[in-house]
Amino acid sequence: PRAVDLWKEAAALGSSGAHYSLGSHYYGGEEVTQDKAKAVHHWENAAMKGNVLARCNLGNHEYNNNRNCERAVKHWLIAAKMGDKLALDNIKAVFANGNATKEQYAEA
Repeated sequence: PRAVDLWKEAAALGSSGAHYSLGSHYYGGEEVTQDKAKAVHHWENAAMKGNVLARCNLGNHEYNNNRNCERAVKHWLIAAKMGDKLALDNIKAVFANGNATKEQYAEA
């Protein structure tokens, strides 16, 4: 698909938005073959460039697929500090379940 080709070109030039979009499409298998490893790769690139949505998605992936609550909370803390409400809500939820510390909750 044309959009995917354009995102690939833009990602190669360093666009965080393109990396985020590619990650989301690979994760869900939209217009491309589903490939969670490629999705995470693109979200990591986007997150390193300051993309808050990619950072939150990395947290979601760690929590839901890898069952790594510690890594998930680290990603969500970064996203929450950047103003992402979903990341903050996720931290509240894992704190309520006993999977985040008071310090992590206060930091968010």
